[in-house]
Amino acid sequence: MKKLLVPYLDIRKAAGDIEQVSILLDKLPENTIDNQPWPEFTNKLQASFSIAHTGEAILLKYNVTEEALKVATFETNGAVHKDNCVEFFVSFGNEESYYNIEMNCIGVGLIAYGSARLNRTFIPKKLVEKIQTYIKIKTVPDKNETPYTWEITLIIPIAVFLHSDLKTFSNQTAQGNFFKCGDDLPQPHFYSWNMIHAATPDFHLPKFFGALTFERIFKSDKLEQAKC
Repeated sequence: MKKLLVPYLDIRKAAGDIEQVSILLDKLPENTIDNQPWPEFTNKLQASFSIAHTGEAILLKYNVTEEALKVATFETNGAVHKDNCVEFFVSFGNEESYYNIEMNCIGVGLIAYGSARLNRTFIPKKLVEKIQTYIKIKTVPDKNETPYTWEITLIIPIAVFLHSDLKTFSNQTAQGNFFKCGDDLPQPHFYSWNMIHAATPDFHLPKFFGALTFERIFKSDKLEQAKC
């Protein structure tokens, strides 16, 4: 099982500018999403993420290079997994239930909560839409085998996790996994950060989550935040 420290990131100098937050995340370690648990869906794309927290929000940035772009979902809590999609599944502390946070490449999101794939509860659309996004999509020369690169930066406020008793992310422990998928793309694919062992594609398997530890914010940091 992989383990990941989610560092505290001071974004006060970004002054609420998510583009600046994206630049700050570029300076953090990049984690590859490179496991392909199901060989029949093998693909040559590249995907990675950087993650941090502010105490009151999770900061998450994905970078993807792949061969095709397709967007058909424009409704919050719609079937974004069918498009070019990145996902973050997470449960906090000893909770058996987990959140699946899914975003397509234009920032349309879905979040649900539950203990398994079935009978999940959608997070209200108004809360999902509180997630700030910053997106870049660009092409590279035709001779390149992977003609599209895109990135998406997310600021996920703590309020999104309404089924958990979270006051801060500081010193919080969690379990989670990070994914890249595209069920309806010309070449469907299912990538994971932590390896999954299952007969058919399924991200809803908490027993294959990795361990996440959110870096502690010390009192002096909190005091400085309060002065700003």
